[in-house]
Amino acid sequence: MSRALNDLDPRFRWVAFEFLARLTEAGIAVMIVSTRRTPEEHAENLRRGVSWVTHSLHLDGLAMDVCPYSTWLLHGADKLEWKADDAVWETIADIAEHLGLRSGYRWTQKDCGHVEYVVLPEPREATHV
Repeated sequence: MSRALNDLDPRFRWVAFEFLARLTEAGIAVMIVSTRRTPEEHAENLRRGVSWVTHSLHLDGLAMDVCPYSTWLLHGADKLEWKADDAVWETIADIAEHLGLRSGYRWTQKDCGHVEYVVLPEPREATHV
């Protein structure tokens, strides 16, 4: 599993940098937990029940997961605490959404540190009648 920003799709990469800068301005230091995933890594996440969709935007380099360092340092890399009641997640979601990203924090099945690029539909050609 990659944590490299260079592995992100160029459409998402620039806004990922902006997202991380805005988090820094807000005083929220984060660890990049993952950026792009391979199909095999995604299949393993599905098997373990930590992913719930058949096609994750991580496969396309259009999503990333972050975790505040306070949470990372407290619980460790293999014991991340994703409790949705910590106020930091809402702030992270607000910053992401201000930049036009979708935040997993708002989902029914919360994925607090997940942010993804919003892929807009291709414009349709106008038809004249």
